[in-house]
Amino acid sequence: MDFLKLIQEGRVDDFKAKYGKKFSPENLNKIIEKVPQKYFEWVGKVFDNINFNENFTKLVEAIERFEKISTNLPKTDITQYQNVGELINAIAAYQNRVRRDAKKVEGGNVVYDDGKFFVVNPLTHDASCYYGKGTKWCTAAESDYQFKRYNEDGKLFYILDRTKPTNDPFYKVALLRKFDGDTIYYDAKDDAIKNGWILNTSKINEIISSVDSYLQEEYGEQLKIYSDKAAAKKEKERLEKLREQQRVQGLREDAQDRREDNEWDLNGDCPEEGLKAHALLNFLVENSDVSVLTNDDRADILRINNEIEALKERYDDDEREGDPDENVEILNEIEALEDELATYDGNIDVYNIIPTGSHYQLTEFEVIDSPIDNRRYGVGDDDDMQNSCYDYVDNLIDDIGFNGFNHGFARGYLDTESIVREAEDVYDTDVRDNPESYFDDEDRMLSDDQEEKIQILNSKIEKLENHISDMESHMDGGEGDESIQDKIDELNELIEEFKEEIEEIESNPEGDFPEEMIEAKVNDLIRDVRYEPEDFLSDYGLNWEDYIDKDDFIQGVIDADGYGATISSYDGNADEVYVKNELFYVIRID
Repeated sequence: MDFLKLIQEGRVDDFKAKYGKKFSPENLNKIIEKVPQKYFEWVGKVFDNINFNENFTKLVEAIERFEKISTNLPKTDITQYQNVGELINAIAAYQNRVRRDAKKVEGGNVVYDDGKFFVVNPLTHDASCYYGKGTKWCTAAESDYQFKRYNEDGKLFYILDRTKPTNDPFYKVALLRKFDGDTIYYDAKDDAIKNGWILNTSKINEIISSVDSYLQEEYGEQLKIYSDKAAAKKEKERLEKLREQQRVQGLREDAQDRREDNEWDLNGDCPEEGLKAHALLNFLVENSDVSVLTNDDRADILRINNEIEALKERYDDDEREGDPDENVEILNEIEALEDELATYDGNIDVYNIIPTGSHYQLTEFEVIDSPIDNRRYGVGDDDDMQNSCYDYVDNLIDDIGFNGFNHGFARGYLDTESIVREAEDVYDTDVRDNPESYFDDEDRMLSDDQEEKIQILNSKIEKLENHISDMESHMDGGEGDESIQDKIDELNELIEEFKEEIEEIESNPEGDFPEEMIEAKVNDLIRDVRYEPEDFLSDYGLNWEDYIDKDDFIQGVIDADGYGATISSYDGNADEVYVKNELFYVIRID
């Protein structure tokens, strides 16, 4: 006997009996269905029928929350609450308690604080990291690049909710308030907030009002600029140009460090990155895009600069009498030297080639302080090129599918073995489930019942034959032989009947088809699939794209098109360059 079930049924019956008049049968069933039985008595006492559906939803939610947090509440026994409202208020008080402190730190301006919401404008990357700790915001990441970028045409504000747990995506919200008026919100997971949270409430309006007042006071000039579209465009262009200058200056400083350390000296232990940079330099020289700045050139440039400096000092020497003819001669010499210096403009060394990341598995470079600024190149060895091309084609397949390639070419890479395996499953199942479609009934084996019947008949025949043999042994040529022969004849007729019955059974088998016959038929069908795999796919409505040998196909594309046409979208070339007997490929990216 299930005593627990009996107890539960008893509670339900007691509740119905006690509160059946207070609640309608429909509402009574809702309570029984949604409320844990241990709370039946309390619900029956404190809950009523006024706005039942609306209030019942609140009741169920309150009980669910109470079960999770009851040990944290001042009253841990639900019977201590006089009504549902008191329980809801206790839960709300706990959930809205202050969970964390938020305070002003150096590098952040507090623009709003009502005790629950704390809004700050981080002025520095350090402050951004401090206030954004625990979020996925890129503006609170180790690099300050994104923080600076977001603060160019607007300002960031972090809205901290002191009451929400850290697993709530709204416990910290980033507000990007642009100078042109655009507003974007991001939750702690860095997902844009388009609805919910406190949007479209008086609270967010109050916060935005404080933010706008702060912007007007601190960044009035920027607001004025961005209110004019033409001025805003000009300002954005200025900021973009400044950002690019800062980026290139950073690259220039890194390059100078490498130059001073002679980091990519081919006569030393040059790293792979340096070898690739030399490969690109050789390529650019071979194609007459640049000229190499040699050590002799550097010495000559130093000499020319020193001579120009000396001439300028001589020209500015206050103690020298200002002979006009001599002044003209000095200026002419300076001009000639500057013209000579200009012949080296655009000459570069390997350190003007800057690694800036990767292009698939190639090392990406750009060239600075040269006639070909803003070009990007990819450089790699054979493995780099092979793997990069593989990744490129693999991504392209994800993008357009095999169907996006030439169908004839793609179908040439059908995985026959994969199709055969599919066909084996299909045909083995079909032949076994529908043997009548493949065999004649006469190909069947005898059923167990038929085999048993034949066995019984053969046993009978054997007994009859033994009996006949025994009877024949008693024939002695006397008068009784005729009678014995008549009996033998009757038995032989019965044996013939049994044999005919056996023949009838054997000519109409009712059992399964032989296993070797099924296997042979499946093998025959599979043999056809190997010759015409596409016919099988078509007959069974299977998508040929699902049966392409992806690795072979990708290699086929690479072999057919070559490295350059596969991955170089700019001109389809992949030039070979040797550095210290090592082969590298150079492609132009843009």
